[in-house]
Amino acid sequence: MRKWLIFILLLGLMMSPSTAGAQGGIKIDAIRVELWSEYDQPSMLVINQFILSKATPLPASVTMRFPKDANLVAVALENNGELFNKDFTPPVEQGNWQTITINVDSYDPHRVEYYQPLTRDGNKRQFKYQWFGDYYVKEFTIKIMVPADSTELITSPILQNTETSTDGSMISGTVTKNELKMGNSFQFQVEYQRTSDALINPSQANQVQPSEPVGADTPGRISIANLPWIIGGFGLALIGIALFSYWRSTQSSEAKPRKHRRKIEETSAEQAYCHECGARAHAGDHFCRTCGSRLRVE
Repeated sequence: MRKWLIFILLLGLMMSPSTAGAQGGIKIDAIRVELWSEYDQPSMLVINQFILSKATPLPASVTMRFPKDANLVAVALENNGELFNKDFTPPVEQGNWQTITINVDSYDPHRVEYYQPLTRDGNKRQFKYQWFGDYYVKEFTIKIMVPADSTELITSPILQNTETSTDGSMISGTVTKNELKMGNSFQFQVEYQRTSDALINPSQANQVQPSEPVGADTPGRISIANLPWIIGGFGLALIGIALFSYWRSTQSSEAKPRKHRRKIEETSAEQAYCHECGARAHAGDHFCRTCGSRLRVE
């Protein structure tokens, strides 16, 4: 019985969520972050695209984080150049950040898009992107795009190359880092001056209305708000079953000796015989059922 009790308690502990081991087994071949400043909204459009390494077993739960003041607008899977909505858990606030978990079941590119406010000081715009090193990344690339009329563009790290778009509307540049180990964070900061507030693509802004923050009621979302309560209740139920089983076993152990003594008494009575005629007596008999003589039963 003790073995079963230990097994049930261990099973309850195994039901507790644990992400450390799962994250350690996830590796990312490539992450490409695109930062589109003042593109179709007066803020920064952040596009995180990642591809899991084929050494990562599928399905895998990938957790991505973004700032608390960001407005999540899309979580998608890219297949053959087309984007498809991808189910994910609703954003969970953790300090100054939000996290979502995506169930990745293919090695196709996945992307997370959100808008984040720029820090403004007069004509100066500033923005900071941070990767926390939640997973190992083989190749990490950041591409920044700012309006072409921007001046005094400063980035950290320094851009490895810069160019102007063919239509002359944007200035872009990239930074690439290789072999980012799990736990190694990476920051990218950009600063520039601009006197105009015109958007790079105002036609897109007219077609697409500002999105509401993604929540538990957004179509395609998977809500796990009650998951901790469910797991806790299941664990308490397992502990209750274990304690009840243990109590029953102790009750059974105490009852067995009494039952054994009663069986012995009944057996002794069943083995009594009449001393006159030799007929066998039944349990509880004081007189012989055959000749009527008093039985010598103690």
